[in-house]
Amino acid sequence: MRLIPFVLALGCAVLAVDAQRVVDPGAAGQGGGTNAGTGNNNNNGNNAQGGQAQPTQAPQGGTGTGTNNTSSLSSIPQNAAAGGITITNPVQTADASYYKIASGISVTFGWNFTSIVAGHSPSSLTIQAVNTAQKNTIPIATIAGAATQVVWSPWDYQQSAGARNLPQLAQATYRLQIFDEKGPDAATNQAGVFNANQAVQFALYIPAAYTPLSAGWTCAGCKNAGELLKSYTPLLFGSAAATAICLASGAGLLRRGAQIALE
Repeated sequence: MRLIPFVLALGCAVLAVDAQRVVDPGAAGQGGGTNAGTGNNNNNGNNAQGGQAQPTQAPQGGTGTGTNNTSSLSSIPQNAAAGGITITNPVQTADASYYKIASGISVTFGWNFTSIVAGHSPSSLTIQAVNTAQKNTIPIATIAGAATQVVWSPWDYQQSAGARNLPQLAQATYRLQIFDEKGPDAATNQAGVFNANQAVQFALYIPAAYTPLSAGWTCAGCKNAGELLKSYTPLLFGSAAATAICLASGAGLLRRGAQIALE
């Protein structure tokens, strides 16, 4: 019986030690919640920073002309007419003009600008001639965008075309093309800006070489006219004789009629 109190005391001591080893659920929850909250906040912050949309840059190789054109075109009034040029030399409504390919002969193409809104003038103009029959394109010049004419020597072009690997000029009809930096195939009828013009046609010809009389030159037309006259000579003489006979006979009849009237 004396051992019972001792056993009870020993059991209480063991229970006290076990109680100290037990972690306070509230403290554990608080600490866990703090850590979890801190971890989540850090993770969420990192995720938000990593997923933030960055400014998209244009490709380094491009010039950005599409964006600039869109911005600039927005300043053009909606009722603006299509811009471009009217060719004045030669008059674009006239028939095709003929130009000689010869030394010292130059061709002048002139024009006026129409309906181009301020700030939208072309930077440069390219002039070329297209031979649709032979499918050749003849470069004439690339000039400043504000120019109103170009002077071209077909002869000089012909002399240097071979060395520059360019097509030779032919006796043919050409269509004149004038366009700006947008190119010949750009959209047409755009309001307020330059539109390509290909309203004029012209023809080139090569004159025949001069042949002096001393070299045996003869006038083919003159020779043919002389032979034609010879072939008609008998007919002319016959017609003259018939006319003379008619006149003589008529005069005799008139005299005879006068004598009868007097009797």
